[in-house]
Amino acid sequence: MFGVRYGVSKLYAVIIAVVIVVAAVATVMYVTSPAPTPTPTTTQSPTTTPQVKEIAVGIVQPLSGGNALIGQQNILGALFAVDEINAQGGVKSLGGAKIKLVIGDSAGDPSTAAREAERLIAVENVVAVIGAYRSADTKTVSEVCERYQTPCLNGDSTSPVLTRRGLQWFFRTTADDDLFAKQHVEFLKHLNTTYPGSIKTVAILYEDSEWGTMSAAAWEKYAKEAGFTVVEKISYRSGTPTLDAEVLRLKAANPDVVFLATYLTDAILQAKTFYKYEYLPKIALSQGTGHVMPQFVREVGSIGYYYFSREVFNWDLYDKIPGLKEVNERYKSRYGEDLYGGSVRNYVAMWVLYYALEEAGKVASPTNLQAFRTALRDALRKIDIGKGVFPVPWEGVKFDETGQNIRARGIIVQLMPDGKWYTVWPPEYATRNYIFPMPEWSQRSSS
Repeated sequence: MFGVRYGVSKLYAVIIAVVIVVAAVATVMYVTSPAPTPTPTTTQSPTTTPQVKEIAVGIVQPLSGGNALIGQQNILGALFAVDEINAQGGVKSLGGAKIKLVIGDSAGDPSTAAREAERLIAVENVVAVIGAYRSADTKTVSEVCERYQTPCLNGDSTSPVLTRRGLQWFFRTTADDDLFAKQHVEFLKHLNTTYPGSIKTVAILYEDSEWGTMSAAAWEKYAKEAGFTVVEKISYRSGTPTLDAEVLRLKAANPDVVFLATYLTDAILQAKTFYKYEYLPKIALSQGTGHVMPQFVREVGSIGYYYFSREVFNWDLYDKIPGLKEVNERYKSRYGEDLYGGSVRNYVAMWVLYYALEEAGKVASPTNLQAFRTALRDALRKIDIGKGVFPVPWEGVKFDETGQNIRARGIIVQLMPDGKWYTVWPPEYATRNYIFPMPEWSQRSSS
């Protein structure tokens, strides 16, 4: 029913169980808080439309392959939102229709992702597709959606190119790597103000996919504009069995800062290889993704302490973001883990789609599928949600003409010796002072 055909891990068994719960939501009660109320998006009057019992929404994530753990976490974020929406009455403009999440596995491969998107649209008759984490996969998924004139709502891919293609059916709620890279360099400039002359050189280590390549280009651009010298720019193939040569190049160049664009498996390998060769720059600053996954911390332990990373969300912002604590506690009680950047971005994307579904339901019905998809696309274009609705440090959600959310923002977090990431930048969201420079290995062993 939900297109779930894969699953080997314990966590994925949880996903399968949750999917069954979603299907049976009409008979199961969930304890949730009232739905957040966004700024109204249109002034259209409700019309009489045929009632439907459920509405299918597709989601594509890597549920097998090297990024399976991340994909499974992302699915849980979307499912959690679906549970809340359905428990609070479903899509009211469609007579309380429940949302049915239809899942596709990209396997971390652009061609597979495209085939799954086509299956969801042409066979499962979804009204929209969410996904697909890896920017290279999102690129092909969004192209399929464009061909089938079906909204594609992306919550977790950050390549700047995705919103520069002139697509009319693509929308992205998260900020992109151009914005993140600019923020990273602003942080380095701040460090040079606080600790004069401490940062002069940078290096970039990145995996050679769409996401990694575009991250590297943005870092290089903004670093040079700020007067920093880029001493190395090193790419590697995702899933590589060794990073020895790359790390030795970094050690020889001895930059003050290393920017890192790595998915989970590679992030673990990178951290262990740094330790193997006793190499550590003043700052190791990640483009999120692998380093901020709970599995990274569990796998590398103290080796990863004091790393910096960009994020779009963090657990420690309870006093900064209204409602975050309550949402996170509900999520953790169900899945045993805190929300993290990937799961919360898919949670937000699903809620944004829900608000657009409510508006589309006022003027069209899913019984006329293509007319409804068009109405949904038009509703997404008009979305205007203010700050404080979602549990993220953003100004809200409003898409520009390219489909980019112009209100998305980023933060910088640091992994502390208690094994938790804390927000350290920008100042208005900081909950801890950052540790700079990162302590050398000898200092850690003696502490």
